[in-house]
Amino acid sequence: MWQSAWYPAPSRLTGILAGIWSVDAAATDLTARVLPDGSTCLVFQRVGSVLRSCDRGGMAWDDSSVSGPRTGPFDFQLAAAGRIFIVQLLPEGAMPVLGVPMSSLADRYEPLAAVMGSEAKRVQDLVQGAADDLSCVRAIEHWLFERVQVERLRSKVIDVVVREVARRAGALRVQDLAEHVNLSRRHLGRVMSERLGFSPKLFSRINRFDHAIKMARALPSVPWAFLAFDAGYSDQAHMVREFVDLGGIRPSDLRGDGAATIW
Repeated sequence: MWQSAWYPAPSRLTGILAGIWSVDAAATDLTARVLPDGSTCLVFQRVGSVLRSCDRGGMAWDDSSVSGPRTGPFDFQLAAAGRIFIVQLLPEGAMPVLGVPMSSLADRYEPLAAVMGSEAKRVQDLVQGAADDLSCVRAIEHWLFERVQVERLRSKVIDVVVREVARRAGALRVQDLAEHVNLSRRHLGRVMSERLGFSPKLFSRINRFDHAIKMARALPSVPWAFLAFDAGYSDQAHMVREFVDLGGIRPSDLRGDGAATIW
């Protein structure tokens, strides 16, 4: 079995961190699929080589790695006997922490040292040196807070964009979004690509998809046609196409036996 605990972000990391997962793969292998939601994840393997990439033939991830913003699903394996921490950075928070354009990390995972240099060893030492899970989480949170104070890469425009797309659950036109932040469509596209790793249209699609996923899980008895309408799709067929295109799944997979392995 595997066990996990979720530690939501403290208020001082609002707009930077969604939260931190502690995952203990104590006695079994697990293959799971991660769906795109706009976030970037830092993965720290505290005990053992737990996390392995399915798209690289089961190659183990480095002790400290970055999984950039995803435009589609990816599969991974949790090998038996080990513990990892998954730090989920919000779309607008990843660049202030990492200090690199998010377009360079889209659909990629890289050793943290390749992205952050010596800073990667510093945070890995914090993870390894913590006495227990909660101490580890608090150490990572403190490190994140220090990083965003030093980098100062927050963008008011991007903060507004992310809030507006979330408020509309991705159901808005690119032109309307550009006008909302007083930018041309071309300039908005450049800014979002650099700071979020997505074009405006794709970021909106991923937000609508993530909104539909959350609704489907929260309301398991609601018919799919109603859920599609509430999520902003033109009809159920439109929603099914987006689930297949962005997640490699069908809506019914979220309510089937394998739902627990779709993250």
